[in-house]
Amino acid sequence: MRARVVVLLVLIAGSLAWVGTRALSGNLVYYVTPTELLQQHPPAGERLRLGGLVVPGSVHQNGDGVDFIVTDGTTRMTVVHGGGTPALFRTGIGVVLEGTFGADGAFHSDTMLIKHGEEYRPPASGETPSPALIG
Repeated sequence: MRARVVVLLVLIAGSLAWVGTRALSGNLVYYVTPTELLQQHPPAGERLRLGGLVVPGSVHQNGDGVDFIVTDGTTRMTVVHGGGTPALFRTGIGVVLEGTFGADGAFHSDTMLIKHGEEYRPPASGETPSPALIG
């Protein structure tokens, strides 16, 4: 009887650990740097994430998106981003981009995640938050 209880508890603990690990791994954001991307030579069309800092002076609006350069401090890579950009997008900020590495040597993204500051400052008494900061 005691052995059955122990086996049952081990199975329950193992199941909970497996579920927890799967849930956490789905929420982690993995990305490669420009240097790692050029070393890996991913196949055309493979979706991946690229992370780096937006190089000052490199942002140029195009018809339906924006072109810019990201760097990891060693390598620079041109990014062609289709679609809109988050309100916090600017030069010098960290970004994680989802997309594909093109045959033209540029990274073509369709999703952009912005690294923002960790400080929160509530509006002062009587101050109205700007529309860019509201939901």
